[in-house]
Amino acid sequence: MNRLPAGSLPAMLLSCALAWATAADAREGETEDKEQGQLISERAQGLLVMDTIVVTAPVMIDPYSISTDPRQPRLPLPAHDGGSYLKSVPGFTLSRKGGTSGDPELRGLGGSRLNIQIDGTTSLGGCGQRMDPPTAYVFPEAYDSIEVLKGPQSVRYGASAAGVVRFERSEPVFDDRPLAGYASTTIGSFGRRDATLETSAGARTGYTRVIGTWSEQDDYKTGEGRRVHSQYQRWSASGVFGWRPDERTVVELGVDRSDAEAAYDDRGMDGSRFDRTGLSLRALRREVSPLIDEVEALFYYNYIDHVMDNFTLREPPMMPMVSYPDRRTRGFRLAAELVPVEDAELALGIDGLDDRHRGNRLMGPAAFDFRSVPRTDSIEFGQHGAFAELSRPVGFQGRFTTGLRLDRSRAEVLDADGLGGANEGSVDRSEQLSAFLRYSHEVEASPVMLYAGIGRAERAADFWERRRDFGLSSEVLTQFDTGLRYAGERLSGTLALFYGKLDDYILVSAPGVDGMEARNVDATTFGGEMDVSYELSERVGLVGTLAWVRSDNDTDGLSLAQTPPLEATLGMDYDDGSWFAGGLLRAVARQDRVHPDHGTIYSLDSDETPGFAVFSVYGGHHLSERITVTGGIDNLFDRHYAEHIQRGLADLGAEPTRVPEPGRSIWLRLNGSF
Repeated sequence: MNRLPAGSLPAMLLSCALAWATAADAREGETEDKEQGQLISERAQGLLVMDTIVVTAPVMIDPYSISTDPRQPRLPLPAHDGGSYLKSVPGFTLSRKGGTSGDPELRGLGGSRLNIQIDGTTSLGGCGQRMDPPTAYVFPEAYDSIEVLKGPQSVRYGASAAGVVRFERSEPVFDDRPLAGYASTTIGSFGRRDATLETSAGARTGYTRVIGTWSEQDDYKTGEGRRVHSQYQRWSASGVFGWRPDERTVVELGVDRSDAEAAYDDRGMDGSRFDRTGLSLRALRREVSPLIDEVEALFYYNYIDHVMDNFTLREPPMMPMVSYPDRRTRGFRLAAELVPVEDAELALGIDGLDDRHRGNRLMGPAAFDFRSVPRTDSIEFGQHGAFAELSRPVGFQGRFTTGLRLDRSRAEVLDADGLGGANEGSVDRSEQLSAFLRYSHEVEASPVMLYAGIGRAERAADFWERRRDFGLSSEVLTQFDTGLRYAGERLSGTLALFYGKLDDYILVSAPGVDGMEARNVDATTFGGEMDVSYELSERVGLVGTLAWVRSDNDTDGLSLAQTPPLEATLGMDYDDGSWFAGGLLRAVARQDRVHPDHGTIYSLDSDETPGFAVFSVYGGHHLSERITVTGGIDNLFDRHYAEHIQRGLADLGAEPTRVPEPGRSIWLRLNGSF
């Protein structure tokens, strides 16, 4: 990847942000009447007035769902990829590899158990050791919203045991003002430099959005002063082109390009290429008839070109090595929103995808000329599904929601050397059933909402699991969820509880431990999340969160490997409309429930981990209605610590120690809109 001069792009975007935002302020008096007719939503564009600073994780809008704007300033240091952003949401943890591309999990379930949607599409990484999870190709500020649905509480977006995460771009609508924009830049410790620039232009008949991002960081240091092999550079460029032949119809073409390089401290190779090309075509028609409220068709293509080696980002060893897989994913979605009776909503649809994985690996002098040696096919997957989801009121305060999904999956080994113990030409076909039933109730004359639901999510083994054992059975989670939401004048909060049984859970182990490196076991999981906010005054507020999960391997009578420990946060913030400041305390308990050498496709248990607590502070000022500057110090007391969820075994090419988190980090962020 070509390197830019350090700081050049952030500096350019910082100047653009100031110039554009200042020009926008000068026009405010002239365009007040026009802005009243502008139909660009704040959530869709993130281009209007900044909201209140988000100190800690975004609070849940329901006990089972979260929606947040990734462009709002927040603690800790603004995230540079999708996994880093999700880490601050209650219930999420992240497996650190270096400075970027960590693997997120929700309620102790990650990998293919967590359904990641990137603007409605599926993008699958190529690395057999999970260097590039789907969130590695997400640049948060390039999206308008991030929505999280916890547990098996929907069937619209595929089977999802842990839940669904949707990084979404919303459709902008222009009326009188034909041009809008957004820019931000961040600088910080360890050479951190981020920049985002977006311009949007359009009218009633169509629109164009162009979004560019850049992020880089040098190796960071821990609280003990150890330098961690963790440098990275990332960039992305996106174009969204929409046509509206009439007010109820939109046709949209999306183009995404990105690349990166990243040093990894948890293994003997680094990622020298994370190249993604994404194309999507969407057609949407609203108010088709009294029965049909909306129909949508989506077709997409994603291609990942990934290279990992041990000589580009580190001192070349005596034996150079390179591995260079790629992955092509093509998919579609056809869906309709119906109104069968008044106040009822019925979603019907079909979707599908096929993806092909290829790869090759070279050692010795030939590794430096790997592009001259073609890749070979390894495995091909296909999946097609149909779903129906109904929501309708029950009485004046209740609502009933249910859904059913059927999937057919196919996996075929293409590699002549076999894969996961299978021979070339081996095919596995299976069918999966997912469903849920949920009832929610608004308590009369009280700011309380209660809900309870039961769901089933079934999925076939993925590429990373089948390369360990091709013949694994499908995994099934049956889970009961319940919770409440309270929204008082000064006190508000949510509580979510869950209890689940996992049949044929796919447990991964280190080579040589259990024969094959993956097997099916039965397991039990339960826990919950809570968030509470309290307004001490008009300017001062408190926010606290709590997340806990306990999981057991019932087959072996042991703890289920890679279960995160109890975690809590407590934040206080001040905001008088012009100046704002606050602090955040994050505390994580000791985790002694481990199953060494066992875990998931992205990390394995090694030993127990001690608890820790870190404190971060921030402050800022709204320079104008459209420009905000924010600064902060993460890990204020320079604590040395490491997270429990992590990959770190020597037999997987890594040192048998955990990757520590960054020490004290100082950062400054400027963002503005016009």
